[in-house]
Amino acid sequence: METLWAVVQFAAGFVLLVGGAELLIRGASRIALRLGIQPIVVGLTVVAFGTSMPELLVSVTANLSNAGGGDIAIGNIVGSNIANLGLILGLCGSAYALGVNRHIVMVEYPLLIGVTIVFSAMLLSGALVQWQGVLLVAGMIAFIGWNILTARRQYTMAHAAQENLEVAVTVDAKIARPSEQPWFDVLLIMMGLGGLVLGSDWLVSGARTIALVLGVSDMVIGLTLVAVGTSLPEAATSLVATFRGQGDLAIGNVVGSNLFNMLGIAGLTAASSR
Repeated sequence: METLWAVVQFAAGFVLLVGGAELLIRGASRIALRLGIQPIVVGLTVVAFGTSMPELLVSVTANLSNAGGGDIAIGNIVGSNIANLGLILGLCGSAYALGVNRHIVMVEYPLLIGVTIVFSAMLLSGALVQWQGVLLVAGMIAFIGWNILTARRQYTMAHAAQENLEVAVTVDAKIARPSEQPWFDVLLIMMGLGGLVLGSDWLVSGARTIALVLGVSDMVIGLTLVAVGTSLPEAATSLVATFRGQGDLAIGNVVGSNLFNMLGIAGLTAASSR
């Protein structure tokens, strides 16, 4: 009975995470456009971060919970990156040939490799400490600022950001229009955040129980069930982009997500550790 409830709790948590992220993107995008924020910036921030919110909430929730939470958090980050590169790009590449934007090859690939090396070096001690988390968050802020400045100067980044927003429009056409009912969009944001918080708590709790029943470590569950589950929003975004013939956006989404996982999610998780 306990195992069945854990599976139900894990599945319900995943549904709440995905639904919460979608509501957050819908409400926040329309509010941002109403406030006069450029669609380029919305595509690079609200939409991009919205698909990574499940990983963030799960990792922070796991790290703040009792023993074993840190293993789930790190396993979720590492496993999500592996799932992004192997599962998501594999599915997209199986569907269509993926073109690669020159900017991604010349700038973001080397950056991803460099951040991966630094992140791996930090993990050699067996844990991420708070000052390392602060350093990673600072790197994320610098990366966001640099992307926004670059998007305003270069067509390639501006075009990619606009396409990122267009992919979200396939879910809800009103995402690309300023808010007509701010109160309703604020309600969507609150509901989305509520779904993310509750979903992350249920998913982590269910995952820990499943780990105990199966006799495996929290790290293994984080690397597999939790990682694949929280990577599905990125998978959906990349597959939609691929079917729309925007293979470079699918690759850019994976690269950006992996960078955000290591800089933002790992950084915030470590910085918030007790």
